Amino acid sequence: MHTNPILRILAVIAGFVQLAPGAASAQSRHQDNDPGQPGRYAVGHTSYLLTDKDAGNRPVYLSVWYPVDARDIHTSTPTAAYLTDPFTNLLPPTYWTFTANPTYSTDWEKLGYDRAFEGPKASDDGPFPLVMVSPSWGGSSWQFVFLGTRLASHGYVVAALEHWADGQYGWSLMDDFVTAMVTRPRDVSFGITQLVDKSGSPGDLLFRTIDSRRIVASGHSIGGYATYVLAGGDRLVCDALVVALEGDDVLPYPANTCVATHPDPRIKAIVSLDGASWALRYRELANISVPSLLMGDTVDQSAIIYPDGSLRDWIARPHAAIHREDSYRVDLNGANHFSWTNYCDGFQVWFNKGWISSSDLATYESWWPCNTTGWFPAAIPAVDAHAVTTKYIVAFLDLYLGGSDKNPQLDRWILTPDYALDHTPTVQFFNSESCPAALPDHSYFTYRAYQLSSECDVAQKDPTGWFAPLPDK
Repeated sequence: MHTNPILRILAVIAGFVQLAPGAASAQSRHQDNDPGQPGRYAVGHTSYLLTDKDAGNRPVYLSVWYPVDARDIHTSTPTAAYLTDPFTNLLPPTYWTFTANPTYSTDWEKLGYDRAFEGPKASDDGPFPLVMVSPSWGGSSWQFVFLGTRLASHGYVVAALEHWADGQYGWSLMDDFVTAMVTRPRDVSFGITQLVDKSGSPGDLLFRTIDSRRIVASGHSIGGYATYVLAGGDRLVCDALVVALEGDDVLPYPANTCVATHPDPRIKAIVSLDGASWALRYRELANISVPSLLMGDTVDQSAIIYPDGSLRDWIARPHAAIHREDSYRVDLNGANHFSWTNYCDGFQVWFNKGWISSSDLATYESWWPCNTTGWFPAAIPAVDAHAVTTKYIVAFLDLYLGGSDKNPQLDRWILTPDYALDHTPTVQFFNSESCPAALPDHSYFTYRAYQLSSECDVAQKDPTGWFAPLPDK
């Protein structure tokens, strides 16, 4: 039986450098402000289960990492606790009782992840930039331990969301995909408001930690869609017909999805991690007017997702539409859709804790997206994918938001094709999609398929049949 590849990308949950210990070691590893290494700060963590009363008492969960001065870490400071299912207590008892329990930083450190501590005092060096991270459909906040810890060590507050009714587990409630497109950016904006308020509240753990003038939207897959929308808007969410055409939703879409989502003016930069740009019209993407870092699969890997080639330009299309000097595209050779998460390492953590059996672990590791052979494998090890991802993100954010570890000369160099060629062979880097090719008409655009090639490809701005006519046409 044929399974539609794009749905396998969207319906996320499939079946369901060891670091030296201690905060001082992170500081000692800080070398010449290299964004590829842990930064100068120890890392604190906290979490919030919030309620958005204006959205029908919708729960919104935030897992937050933040910078800490090493001198404020003591032997009695507990290690960070990452909730496995923060919504467990809001639902009837489940058969996977272990998901009510957290994993801890020490569990992840065994696999090479950076150390974090639960609830220590935030550094007085703040306020710091805030990075909001929205996961894939069905994704969890714990899938971004690698990103939250590393960015916090470089002077960023990082909040990974968990979205209600997102189908994280077999017992979780699950909205249709277009409804999730509506709720995602609204959850992020609500989270921003709540965290900025906490930063302005004396006595709160995050008091004076967040700079409301330096806020970044980031996200993976549909979280990447939310990222684009927060910067450029979506004129009509329910005009993305491709979801129904591919069999995931049915028409007509729910009436509450036929609304506009307006950009959040507090967003000053975006970082998309293999983001679902296909759900936005080209001109909506072109509305983005903030610095952008767009990371994703290569064109060859994207073609595997949809064999007719209509998604080959998955990452190039938004980069062409944004068309700004401060917009960058990073293709990661050997990646698959989940290389920008620590999803697959989570199963190893669960096994190490005795939550799943060795046969369960073997099954998860043989299925997409954790398979290293077969359909759309992850040919680059997770540790390497994470190192490249955080290196480019820190360099980009330091350059445009003035992070604590900024080194403008190094950051600008990293954001060039020459640096990728000489120092990160797994990366193809693009400053622009402009290239010489004849366009059939104004409804097409050009894009570059490979960094080291003169090939110039042409694609439709809005693929035929993917969008419904707007009401005013």
